[in-house]
Amino acid sequence: MGVTTMALASDSAHRSPGADTLLKAGTDDADWLLPAKTYSGNRYTALTQIEKTNVATLRMAWRTDIADDGQQEASPIIWNGTMYLSTPHEGVIALDANNGKLLWQTPYNPKYVLLYAVNRGVGLADGKVFIATQDCRVIALAAATGKGLWNVQGCRDTSNSFYSMAAYVYKNAIIVGTGGGDNGTIGLVSAFRITDGKRLWDWQSIPGPGQRGHETWPGNSWKHGGGAVWSGLAVDQRTDTLFVAPGNPGPDMIVKGREGENLYTDSLVALDISGSTPKIKWYYKILQNDSHDDDPAMIPVLFDGQVNGRIRPLVAIGDKAGNFVLLNRKTGKVVHRLALNDQTGLDTQPSLEGTKACPNHGGGIEWNGGAYDRNSNSFLVPSTEECAIWKIATEDPQYIPGLTYTGGPLPKRQNGTGVLTSIDVSTGKVRWRNPLPYPAEGGVLITATGLAFTSDVGGNVYAFDAGSGREYWKDSTGSAVVAPISAYSLHGSEYLAVVVGEAGNQQTPNLPKSQGSRVISYRLAAAPTIVNDASGQVALANTTNGGGESAAPLVKSTGSAPYTRQQVAQGSDVYAKSCALCHGANLQGLSAPALTGAGFGHSHLNAAQLRNVVTQTMPLTAPGSLKPEDYAAVMAFLLSYDCVQASGDGQQPFPTMDLPALQQVTLGTTTCGPGSAGHTQASTIAVSH
Repeated sequence: MGVTTMALASDSAHRSPGADTLLKAGTDDADWLLPAKTYSGNRYTALTQIEKTNVATLRMAWRTDIADDGQQEASPIIWNGTMYLSTPHEGVIALDANNGKLLWQTPYNPKYVLLYAVNRGVGLADGKVFIATQDCRVIALAAATGKGLWNVQGCRDTSNSFYSMAAYVYKNAIIVGTGGGDNGTIGLVSAFRITDGKRLWDWQSIPGPGQRGHETWPGNSWKHGGGAVWSGLAVDQRTDTLFVAPGNPGPDMIVKGREGENLYTDSLVALDISGSTPKIKWYYKILQNDSHDDDPAMIPVLFDGQVNGRIRPLVAIGDKAGNFVLLNRKTGKVVHRLALNDQTGLDTQPSLEGTKACPNHGGGIEWNGGAYDRNSNSFLVPSTEECAIWKIATEDPQYIPGLTYTGGPLPKRQNGTGVLTSIDVSTGKVRWRNPLPYPAEGGVLITATGLAFTSDVGGNVYAFDAGSGREYWKDSTGSAVVAPISAYSLHGSEYLAVVVGEAGNQQTPNLPKSQGSRVISYRLAAAPTIVNDASGQVALANTTNGGGESAAPLVKSTGSAPYTRQQVAQGSDVYAKSCALCHGANLQGLSAPALTGAGFGHSHLNAAQLRNVVTQTMPLTAPGSLKPEDYAAVMAFLLSYDCVQASGDGQQPFPTMDLPALQQVTLGTTTCGPGSAGHTQASTIAVSH
């Protein structure tokens, strides 16, 4: 894991907080120490400089371009004037929070990306910066320099699991959960010791034989039951209770074969972590028989709110079906439950013919969720209105390591809109709803002055009156916003910071084109914006898995397949138009996985499996939308790029229908480049773009 160092400040400025400081993060408004500021998950700041009478003068103070372009989802962490953030391919950047100047960068190059290249943030403690990676590593870097300190294996099964969650530091441990619910994983939450990365404990979201809840899985359906814990965590530090929300069951979009309660998928689970092994205190099942990818994506939010005249300990959770639930934090008993989005057709399972249902898989309440405003006793949460045609390709999906485990591709994205909803915590009734022009996924930041800052994926950031919903301020960032907003104070000025980039797997047809990835910091009456380019940064490390390890030997593709040079040229054009935005101009992977090189070879696909992936799941936001001849051309382009020889002297075109012989063609890790027809000497893939 190489380190790029610019002007380093003193070691004392970089020395990161201890465990006691993190426990008191709620009283430190100058810094932003955890993904949602505190362990409660409630993004609230007591800073008072930015308020309703002056928020209209809020201006961009500085911006810094990010070389690792893609779907930026990290929450900026700020400590003692230094901002730490992660990038989509697990790079870590340290910036001067006053002007955005690069202090150091530690790039990364994951061995593989299974679904989406995203990372939701770093942890900070004990002089270290922590990150969990797509290729299942948990890594500690020196906070002062970015130098690697230790690097350990995280996930138990690397064929179907990955990390995209922020690294949560709690007391002496880094706690992180696995993604991969659509890949047939079993959700796993693990804790690692901050001093050396030693594994302290695991909690599995799908109970195995002999465990309570195992009976809710018929037969062997539990073995690939999903339940990924991918979005984020919350901790009640007074009781050492960890709140996690395991996602959808597997196989996705199909209930047949797993009929039952499917614990603990689509649930909120309260875990006692005071001992050596987590124990379930209570759980609440949010959704039964999930067939529409309706993860409870929202990070749980803990707060004390007034209900019927009494202050109650509460926890809020929401899912991609648009369900919003308030529960008693101690008992799990429902206090209020309501639907915030159109739920037409959710009770009808997807079919081979296709059925309409709302929300779409990117709709409802997404991972950043909302926040509680103590002044108005209301909970504000953004969500997305978007419907889709849900269509499966098979009623009997088969589990293949490294591929999605689902009845069919997730539906094509449609034009989506957002809405910011205010819920009266006392009554559970909606107070007001503000429509937004684009999907809304960036969460809410509440200030003590009664402002609610939020965003939409179209690139807009807003300030609303948290009590009434009145809009006070709006700015266009120029790029998609799917990350949360952080707040901090430095040299007497208050700042709001957000990372923007590509929409990636959240791209809808109505979104404006992104202007690239950057971190932006706002303050009142700012002078002309300080603009920092990506000088000193690289997009990806030169070696995979970070730590200077020798690269794995190249594995050649074997076998041959029919395709012509004309198809390769046509496929190159189709790919550039429909695929490059997510997979990269050089197939290196941006927000979606690489389609060549070592990361691509991780799945050990044969050409028939690759054809199935391409024709059923691509383009990512509009699967199945290309013409059969265009899919054939894209396959020709990919096979050529990945050094598969053209059979029959390149005179026979790649077919528009399945070809059984393709099962004998295996894809390796070599790269030949476009237009080679399998005759160019293999070379390693370019790692920057």
